[in-house]
Amino acid sequence: MISVVAIVIFICLVFAFLYFWPSIGRLPDKNMQKEYASRTPYFYDGTFHNQNDVSLLSPEKEEKSDRLKPKGTIPVIKSENVPAGENGKLYVTWLGHSSILVQMGEKNILIDPVFSKYSSPVGFAGVKRFSQVPIEFEDFPDIDILLISHDHYDHLDYKTIKRLDDKVNTYVVPLGLESYLMGWGIDQSRIKTMSWYDEYDKDGLKITATPSKHYTGRNPLKQNASWWCGFHLDDGYHTVYYSGDGGYCENFKEINEKLGDVDLALMECGQYGKGWPNIHMFPEETVKAVSDIGADWFIPVHWAVYCICYNDWDDSVIRSLKESERLSINEATPKIGERVDFDDIEKYNEHWWEDVDK
Repeated sequence: MISVVAIVIFICLVFAFLYFWPSIGRLPDKNMQKEYASRTPYFYDGTFHNQNDVSLLSPEKEEKSDRLKPKGTIPVIKSENVPAGENGKLYVTWLGHSSILVQMGEKNILIDPVFSKYSSPVGFAGVKRFSQVPIEFEDFPDIDILLISHDHYDHLDYKTIKRLDDKVNTYVVPLGLESYLMGWGIDQSRIKTMSWYDEYDKDGLKITATPSKHYTGRNPLKQNASWWCGFHLDDGYHTVYYSGDGGYCENFKEINEKLGDVDLALMECGQYGKGWPNIHMFPEETVKAVSDIGADWFIPVHWAVYCICYNDWDDSVIRSLKESERLSINEATPKIGERVDFDDIEKYNEHWWEDVDK
């Protein structure tokens, strides 16, 4: 009898954790879901969907590398004073994994910031970061736009959002993700929700949400309660595309047909595997997607901070560079925290990872 009671108590605690622990987040209510159904045909049966059915996992097995994390220290350029942007200029600072500061003209656009020690719903366990944060919270400039591509813990982090919120003017997120932010105390008036190909103009900066082939879920009992997307940015001087997460598909060609070529693509290139081939790109597919999107240059992201795959920690950049060379694609490889001046992007080509494990 005691064991039965203990099991019941344990189950109740698990449910309480999943539905009330702040960092997991508040799920959208029925009224929100009605709005989603009116804004996209890809919301039905209470969840969001891809353009075509996608199998998340594959039964194919792969061997686990003994270099999931670097043995040495990844070089990180620390900054206590981020220079302001300039009219007509484009600067990009990769902050590790998929966290990126884009400065288009005088606007500061922060993408998928995650700076916690662990990528998880708790602050003491989970996937642990293995490189330093290049900019401390207090040293960030005011953020005009904060873009979030989807709700996974390595792209949306409760503690990071709470620490940065006072600096953020406007959040731009895919449908459903506003529920998490509002549950964390962020006023709905500061949140712009986007369906695929919706446009939002922020003082001359046009932001377009773009499709991707992925999935969401912070609560394992409720997947795809919020949507996923990439973003296309155009300030009249430069165009930037951020892929978000997702498998290779025809979306990239479709985005190019609708929005045209771009100056710079910030592309997912890491955390892939044979076990989930449809929802993350292999490095060779990343390079193909860059070609499809019509990018003059690209920077690989989604690596060098958290390991959620079985590959060598630097496997993605080694393979992408090899494929880029084969297809004559321009790939830049800045260090974490290195501010890239797009006018001189060809200078950011150091193979810094080659010295980390020596």
